[in-house]
Formats: sequence, structure tokens, C-alpha cells
Amino acid sequence: MTDDELEVLRGAFLFRGLDARAVQDMLEGVGFETRSYRKGEVVYSPESFRRELGMILRGSLTVTKGAFTVSELGAGDLFGAAALYTDEERYVSTLTARKTSLVLFLTQKRVTELIDHNSVIRDNYLRYLAQRIRFLSAKVDALSSGSGERKLSDFLLKNVGETGVITVRSLTELASRLGIARASLYRQLDRLLDAGIIAKSGKTITVLKPESLK
Repeated sequence: MTDDELEVLRGAFLFRGLDARAVQDMLEGVGFETRSYRKGEVVYSPESFRRELGMILRGSLTVTKGAFTVSELGAGDLFGAAALYTDEERYVSTLTARKTSLVLFLTQKRVTELIDHNSVIRDNYLRYLAQRIRFLSAKVDALSSGSGERKLSDFLLKNVGETGVITVRSLTELASRLGIARASLYRQLDRLLDAGIIAKSGKTITVLKPESLK
């Protein structure tokens, strides 16, 4: 494994707080596999998956569920936890390589060995699962919050932070994430712009009057 790949793994949720040598020694101790994927190649699908935890070493993957883009994963991100300790016969989503990608895989047995023998990894894995629960809960809230106007307002309020600035990947991706038509999203953004509630430049949205979104 290269030094660059080890640095990526050190930043991955599972290995946070551990140095590169410790990560390498543990992985060599339990064993692992790496697989490469071409752009457009399906990594996991509801019908075809493995009960393994994947960590992206290079490249990126798009996560979709039906027609909706759920998220995009990059170097250091994890996937596969939804199938690791269950007997479900279908995976929850489809993962497709956005570009040529390299992924490290750990089987259920190997993940269990790491968790059993290192409390840092155990705690990291539990935090990762808790974060995924919060993320999925937020997605459900966005999809069930009613009109396009309400969904957009809720999204802006939840993501605005202290600076008031939100950067999105694209308006198409945001529309898919909110579960509304792209034309509806454009209309709602135009309404907020005209009212002086937000400002917009490229992929950056600045919330000027957060109180007006409530």
C-alpha cells in the first residue's frame, strides 16, 4: 500500500486517531482486498453486493436510490455498512463509479476482528453508524416536509451555519436531493432572490435573512 493510500485511510472514519504505521499493521494483520472500477461501472446494486465494508482510496462513487441521487462519496469515505451485519438479500442503494476508482474492502469477519481488538476502531465505527442515522433521518425530513418551497427553506436553514454560506454540487443534484423538480427549484430560488432573502453566485448560496425562511 502506498504512502498516499495510507494517508487517505488515516482520514477515513474507521481509522481516525491512529497513525499510518498502526493502520498498516492492523490491515496486514487481518487481511484486505483492493478492487479497481472504471468510470460508470456499478460497484454495488440492490441485486449484486458483498457483505464487506468498502473504503475509497482513489476516485469517487455516486450513490443513487431509484431516480434520486442520495450522495457522492470520495477518497476516505466508507460504504457497505448497511449490509455488513444483516441477512437482507438486497442492498439499499446503487453505487456507481464517477471516475476510475480504487476501493479497499474488509469482510465482515475482518471488521469484527478490528473492532474486537482496538477500542479506537470500535468507537469510530459506532460514531460512523450514528452519523449515517442522522444523515438518513435528515433525508427523510427533506422528502416529507411538503411543498418545494418548504423543502428548500428547511434545507437552507439546516445547512446555513454561522457564515450564512452554502455551497452545493449543482442545482440538479440539489433538486434530486430535495425530491422536487428542477424547474420548481429554480422558481423557488428566484422567489427568494427577488425577495432579498438569499444571494446566489454560481454554486454558492448566501442566506441573508434566515428568519424569513422559518
